Amino acid sequence: MMRLAVARVAPPVGAGDVAMPAWLGGSERRRWATLPPAARHAFIASRALLRDLLQSATTVPAEAWEVSAEAGVAPVARTSAAAGIVVHVSLSHRLGWVAAAVADSAVGVDVECDRPARSDPGERAALMLSPDELNAWRSVVAAAREDALLVRWTAKEAWFKACPPDAAPWDFRRVQARACAPADACANVRTWHAAPVHVALCCADSRALAAARCEGLPSSGDEAAWHVAAVAPAH
Repeated sequence: MMRLAVARVAPPVGAGDVAMPAWLGGSERRRWATLPPAARHAFIASRALLRDLLQSATTVPAEAWEVSAEAGVAPVARTSAAAGIVVHVSLSHRLGWVAAAVADSAVGVDVECDRPARSDPGERAALMLSPDELNAWRSVVAAAREDALLVRWTAKEAWFKACPPDAAPWDFRRVQARACAPADACANVRTWHAAPVHVALCCADSRALAAARCEGLPSSGDEAAWHVAAVAPAH
């Protein structure tokens, strides 16, 4: 089982807050209460998208799922409507886009958007790339460097989310993304780019990952596969 989807967040109608949907679970309602009105649209959209994926992947109705929403903790999806179903889920949202993933093993998803650079790309690259990656990035033509950074950033974020708590370094200079073929057994991350959206999906099941498609993005976009892993700190 492997499902991935992205969606554009519908802009609010008029000004002000949006009503709390009745289908939100207890944990989600508590989180909702802590969010500013501007953040609630993406929160609703990501949770609705995830429930749609859960229903299509398992046939358990969307409203039968309880999804946790503790701040800083990966979401957990549970249902009492069917015995023996164990799923892993991941969510991401950025600048009006949301992404959701469902799998039967640990999974991570990340979404980013193209936007004008607000700082020197060389400074950001030095903070998020391993030494080997940084050397390779410096050989990329200037016009392609922002995309190259976003691809690796999303790949590492998705990998980080799929790792057990406290098992992955926060310092992405200690994480390396190496390009490989989608069918390679070592592939644990795939990325998609269809302007303005970058999406990354991580899962240890290389066969399921190779067969995955990103619902909501055109098939004509750029795709790549990666082996992402922690590396020893540079001395």
